[in-house]
Amino acid sequence: MNREPACQDWLSTPRIRWLWPAAFVTILIGCLVVPGMHGDLLAAAGFAVAGGLCVGNAARCRRVHCTVTGPLYLVAAILFTGRVAGAAIPAGWIGIGAVVGTALAFAPELLGKQYFDAPRAVRKS
Repeated sequence: MNREPACQDWLSTPRIRWLWPAAFVTILIGCLVVPGMHGDLLAAAGFAVAGGLCVGNAARCRRVHCTVTGPLYLVAAILFTGRVAGAAIPAGWIGIGAVVGTALAFAPELLGKQYFDAPRAVRKS
């Protein structure tokens, strides 16, 4: 398994790690409990936080699934924001896309590829 030092991965940092479950709880509350525009805003905020965390973690430690889920969740946040603005995008489609995309993003990790290799230094000649 190719694993870089855990101190670089936010998923191994307790003071940051709790933010992902909090973001997903916010998404679920927005989608399942709070109706209408306010629920869409909560879902957009939750996806934006999760997406920002994933993009940051991908840049920080090159975690494989974060390189996919970060942009995926940011697109979901944009789509929920579009719903607030009046776009006729079914929330269920956004949710299904996020769930399927997340499952696909974790496939390489289930096969043992948790991190992309560190970039190689470019030799100057």
